[in-house]
Amino acid sequence: MSAPEFSIVIPTRNGERYLAAAIESVLAQRHPHWRLHILESGSTDATLEIVARYSGDSRLALHSTPADQPPLDIVGNWARILQLDLSEYLTILGHDDLLGADFLAEIAALIAAEPNASLWLTHFALIDSDGALIRPCKPFPPRLSADEYLYGLHTRRFESYATGYVMRSADYIELGGIPPLRNLLYADLLLWYRLTQRGYLACSPRCAFSYRVHGQSMSYAMQLGDWYAASEQYLAALAATDHFKEATHKRAAYACIAHELKRAFYRALLTLILEGSAEDRRAFRRVEAEIAARAAKMGIAGYRDWRTRLLKLVAALPSRRLRRLLAAPIVLWRARRARRSARRALADRSRSVTADRP
Repeated sequence: MSAPEFSIVIPTRNGERYLAAAIESVLAQRHPHWRLHILESGSTDATLEIVARYSGDSRLALHSTPADQPPLDIVGNWARILQLDLSEYLTILGHDDLLGADFLAEIAALIAAEPNASLWLTHFALIDSDGALIRPCKPFPPRLSADEYLYGLHTRRFESYATGYVMRSADYIELGGIPPLRNLLYADLLLWYRLTQRGYLACSPRCAFSYRVHGQSMSYAMQLGDWYAASEQYLAALAATDHFKEATHKRAAYACIAHELKRAFYRALLTLILEGSAEDRRAFRRVEAEIAARAAKMGIAGYRDWRTRLLKLVAALPSRRLRRLLAAPIVLWRARRARRSARRALADRSRSVTADRP
């Protein structure tokens, strides 16, 4: 059996802070059979100059939109994956994420061991903006069916991000690529589900890549409208699949959206308290009212509680100094909770690795 060949795709725009590290993590792969495609569109920083440093490596190809054309949005940029000359296997790497040096070698071994799978994954680490470890991911079992996988995500037993999944390029093309949900939010989960339906998900317990978690900015917090629109699209797409034929699956999906909506409101309100202007607060109220009306029509409930009401009261105070003073215990509590979560994840991973040993 010949060694598998991989296409690695990095979609990017204005990725100068992290892109070089992502590229270097690909160049460091011990498995030699790969080609890297960088999809760039509309960068106004040093992204193109960074890619140019590696132009002497024939394994790297830059696909940049012409300067006289408007830049592609994230949906349009990712859609170009379908136009690439892809190898047998495909994986997509965030421009701020990192592959471990053994990632492709581990995936190649997993493919050899699980040839009937249709999606392959390894365990991973969550890192912060500076590359420091936050915690390992929640452990996956060695095999998952499509419904087991999605139900596990919706019930928060597992966690998933766009980086780290490997698929057959032919499957990706036949499915039409990643679904064009708003800003691609939830689109990767829908894609992984559709791919897993073709076989199953096989996962290695080895931690072989890193996903970068960033702090939330005001611009992100105020994209609640886009996030909620993608949530509606995601639920509508699932309604057309066999997954929703099981009532518990449907309830879990709606509960997951409500939980994520609650978390999104917490983040947005805390950002308003710490950084928001009067105009930001007015914009938040408009978006909140729109989401409340649409969520009621969709039957999404339970995303507002006493903490949401408390944060709204604090966010409405005109004094930024007073808002920050009142928010200090909340910030401290969130930091302590994050540390507890990291400790639990480390313990879970330790137990998982021990259980997997022969």
